Amino acid sequence: MKKTKTEKLPLRRKLGITMVETYNTVYERSQEFFATYGLTSQQYNVLSILNDAGGPLSTSDILKKMLEKNAGVSRLVDRLILKELVEKNVNKGDKRLIDVKLTDKGEYLYQQVTANLSGVDEVYNALADEEVEVLLRLLEKMKKS
Repeated sequence: MKKTKTEKLPLRRKLGITMVETYNTVYERSQEFFATYGLTSQQYNVLSILNDAGGPLSTSDILKKMLEKNAGVSRLVDRLILKELVEKNVNKGDKRLIDVKLTDKGEYLYQQVTANLSGVDEVYNALADEEVEVLLRLLEKMKKS
C-alpha cells in the first residue's frame, strides 16, 4: 500500500499540521456559534472584557486583555458601536484617551451569549472528560517548553 504525503512526514511535523487543522475546525465552529448572535468570537471577547472590567476601558487596555491579540481592536470596537453594543467617549482625565464601555443592549447580549456558551464547547464532545484533562496537561506542557 502506498503511503500518503502526511504519512511520510516526521511525527512532530504531523503533530503540527494536525494541531493547525484542529485549531481551524474549532475556530470555524466557534465562529458559527457566535454568528447566531450576530457576533464574532473576537467581538464577544471585547464584550466580555468590558463586562469584567465593570467600567470603561481604553482600546489599548482592551487589547492587553484579549485572548487573540488583534491590532485591529479599534475596528472591532467600531463594529460594536454600529451594533449599538458599546459606546466611545473621551476620557475625562486624559483627553488623548478614548474610553469604551458596554451599552445596556451590549450587556444584555453578553449575558445571553454567556448563558449559552456550552454551545461552543460542543466541538469537544468527541473527547471524554479524562481525555480533555490529558490534552490540557499536554498543551500546557508544550506552552511551557
